[in-house]
Amino acid sequence: MLQRHEQQLWVRLDELYANGTTFISYNELYHWYDIRRIAKKPWRDIKLRWGELLEEKQEKYADPQVAEVPGGVSFFFCRKPGTLSHLAK
Repeated sequence: MLQRHEQQLWVRLDELYANGTTFISYNELYHWYDIRRIAKKPWRDIKLRWGELLEEKQEKYADPQVAEVPGGVSFFFCRKPGTLSHLAK
């Protein structure tokens, strides 16, 4: 992975941590990791980096939620998850 692509990925992980959500397109994964097929390698690398970020913040590891959406994957991270129904009470 090129250094500039690493930086782009770190920006996304920082965004996930700070804002609770980020999006990574499939085309970015192909480009960043220089792959023709998205298998386990990119996901394992992203998981490892996410763990590093949480460790740096001195937080216990927590898997972000993911959702496949058209063109890529959205990631969601929340320390105190809740529901819309609870907010609407």
